[in-house]
Amino acid sequence: MRQVIGKSRAIQIVTLIFALIGILIVFPVRIFTQTLETSGGGTIVGETEGINFENNRIYQTFIAQYDRLSSVDVYVTNVEKGRYMTASLCDENGAILLTTYVDTGDAVIPGYVRIPMEMNIEVGKEYMLRFSECRSKYYLALEDVPADLAYVGDLTWNYEKVEGRHLAAKYIYRLPLNKTVSLAIILGIAAVAAAICLCTRAYYKKHLDKDNLITVEKVLEYSANPVAALIFGALMIMVFPLKVFDSRPLDIVFYEIGLIIAAAIVFYAINHKVIIHTEGISFWQSLKNEDRLQYIFIMFSMAMALWYASCYMNDLYDIYHYLSERRMSIWLIVMLLFTFTLREFFNIYNLVWVLISTVFGVHYYNLHKVAEDVNEYDLQNALIKYNMIILILGGLLVINLIRLIILKISELRYGASHSKKTYAVPSFFGILMGVLLVSMVILRNTRLWGIYLAVFALFLFIRFAVWDKKKDFYKILSGGFMMNFAISLIYCYLHRYFPGYVSGRFAFIFHTVTVTAEYFTFMGAVATVMLIVKIVSLPNDAKLKDIAVIAWKEIVLFGFIMSYAIFTVSRTAYLAIAVCVLLVICIVISYKKKQFFRIIGVFLISLILCFPAAFTLQRILPTMVADPVFYPIDDADEFIRGGADWDSTNFMCVERFVNLFENKIFGMDMGEYTFPMDPNNYDINGTGEPLYDFYGRPWNESPDNPANQESGRIDVPGADMLLASSMRTRAEVIMLLDELEGYVDTSNALDVISNGRISIAKSYIQQLNMWGHDEMGATLINGEIAVHAHNTFLQVAYDHGIPVGILYTITLIIALASGIRYYSRNRENEPLSLITSAVVIGFFVAGLSEWVFQYSNPMTLALMMALVPLTYKVKEK
Repeated sequence: MRQVIGKSRAIQIVTLIFALIGILIVFPVRIFTQTLETSGGGTIVGETEGINFENNRIYQTFIAQYDRLSSVDVYVTNVEKGRYMTASLCDENGAILLTTYVDTGDAVIPGYVRIPMEMNIEVGKEYMLRFSECRSKYYLALEDVPADLAYVGDLTWNYEKVEGRHLAAKYIYRLPLNKTVSLAIILGIAAVAAAICLCTRAYYKKHLDKDNLITVEKVLEYSANPVAALIFGALMIMVFPLKVFDSRPLDIVFYEIGLIIAAAIVFYAINHKVIIHTEGISFWQSLKNEDRLQYIFIMFSMAMALWYASCYMNDLYDIYHYLSERRMSIWLIVMLLFTFTLREFFNIYNLVWVLISTVFGVHYYNLHKVAEDVNEYDLQNALIKYNMIILILGGLLVINLIRLIILKISELRYGASHSKKTYAVPSFFGILMGVLLVSMVILRNTRLWGIYLAVFALFLFIRFAVWDKKKDFYKILSGGFMMNFAISLIYCYLHRYFPGYVSGRFAFIFHTVTVTAEYFTFMGAVATVMLIVKIVSLPNDAKLKDIAVIAWKEIVLFGFIMSYAIFTVSRTAYLAIAVCVLLVICIVISYKKKQFFRIIGVFLISLILCFPAAFTLQRILPTMVADPVFYPIDDADEFIRGGADWDSTNFMCVERFVNLFENKIFGMDMGEYTFPMDPNNYDINGTGEPLYDFYGRPWNESPDNPANQESGRIDVPGADMLLASSMRTRAEVIMLLDELEGYVDTSNALDVISNGRISIAKSYIQQLNMWGHDEMGATLINGEIAVHAHNTFLQVAYDHGIPVGILYTITLIIALASGIRYYSRNRENEPLSLITSAVVIGFFVAGLSEWVFQYSNPMTLALMMALVPLTYKVKEK
């Protein structure tokens, strides 16, 4: 950052960087698109019957021509009552993929009305459009069916096929720019960049006196500040006065505050002076320059291994589990390979192995690959490829470890006698961990993951024990964890909507908040340690400004991680993280007794500042990208799938989150939240009564209006087109009843609150034995199978036998004691060593309510990596 370059060279470099970004956006990212309109090509010959509350079963099938359905224009002949249409996109089985309300108030009727979709679909697959009422009655035009019609299928009305007719509709697909246009833009960008570079060179060649030296730091400021100002300025204007995301004053104010805080963080990151502080510590600056690139590669590999472990947690079928597990294993091997230097890696042994194993791998793949006519052939072939990659990379790792160990033994035996030699031997904890892993392998009871875990642990512990850069291990470990969080956060900004419904609990990159709670337990533990270490490194009289300057990155990381943990609205997450954080603080203040209130104060300030920024960015950025990813069991709202309206009230808002939090965490009944998605159907600024009844009749003329009847039912707004209440939603109630029915002790409040975990634990305890079980899952009192015990200690004992369960518990307790002891000995020269204790605590706490010990679980990977320094001790010879 402090290196200097000429001003002309700086302008040319910045120009080329922006040109490269622009070219990459055009291709291969292909962010710019065009639309293509298709239609059935018939002639309008009639119209449907009136679509209203009773007659609403009209379906039009069609075959997807491209992979992004932008919108559908349907011809509306008349809107007799009301003003809204309800349109749904369904799969071939009729399952609703997306639903939207379309306001016809400003449309020209009769005429085409646009139904926005922006939905990713599968080319060649059959889909259905369903049209229904929304307190309205309307008619759609019908076309005759041309003889060459290929992609528009049957039209059905009340489940009966309408012969010779289909809806008058235009199907509009969104496509990347074609090659000609893309090439023209790329050439234009290249030409402009070349012109700027040539003009800059010519100008400063004539004016050499103006070609002053400038630091890289200044170049970054001059180029990044305008971009950041443009982005945040545009977002703030979109929030207000344009009101693109919400029209409610509370949300507008909150989003503006969030954007201001986010902008302040970005501008500080760009403009702060990178200096070596006389007080405190800097993890990055303490690294040698020649080691930083290697460490970044190790961190990235670690982050990607955790990413695929997270993917494993989302997978529902065995084949996807196998694929995620293999990808994770590949990145773990790559991580260990990056610990070798180029000199160690490039040798004749490795070259011979790569050649032989690659030839074998290609031959094996060609011999065993699955034919294209077999179901899931592509997935099975990918699995074979990954196995061959693991074979090649794993062989490289084994060869280099053996070679390294032989060289180390030779050095100890034949090296100069006057030089001091060090070597690593297994510690007591390392031996105990080895015994546990071997026991799990012996009593694996048909399970293979214990073998995979033992092999990975063996390579991991040996490699770092004989690594000559092990002093930087904790910096690499913390960097890898935080890099994984950054990758996951970017993914969320691109693909994960922040929904207010159905459950409203944000699961981050996972399909359930339970797994999210596990993830944030160890991420929160690491972020806590990183921030605490920075705080306690300063003198007791250090001011808040000094803390902010030395620890601003850790403050932001901690604040964002804890904000996303809050978004889960999960008692499990809150309890696990709170216990973990408090225990870590207790360990620190046992040595730094006057730091408690300062630590708590900085934590609170970090959370208060980052929460609005995290909430705002997660709410608005994915809606702008409009490329959401929904998992198969996501409790997702059909109204915010695809490219939902940016101001849809089904996205999370401040009022909804507050109501949800108060209800879920404090059990407070906050009443119903009734902000309608169809505001022209309700007098929301007055009485809140509907403007139309279900049939589209004016409310003051409707027989459903209590004022127009002596006695009778009252039409309840909120039962059909309003948002769900702040209480449990219908889906949540059904899921809860299905989960708890039959085996929960309803007389035990703790069992009900814990979703039956007490009853599950009792069933597992009753079925424990000495040697474990082949099948995972104990039988409950109602005869059902509990897939896992929701308790890691019980699960290990059930799977592998009571002795292994006891050994596992003892190993974790020893790990915590050893971690605290290791930190007490190294807190001055390696304060980040507290991470081991923090991760063990988080793992222990999370394991009390969930099953977190498995080879492909991200918490297990985090634990094994954090335990590395405890498994060996260094001796001198």
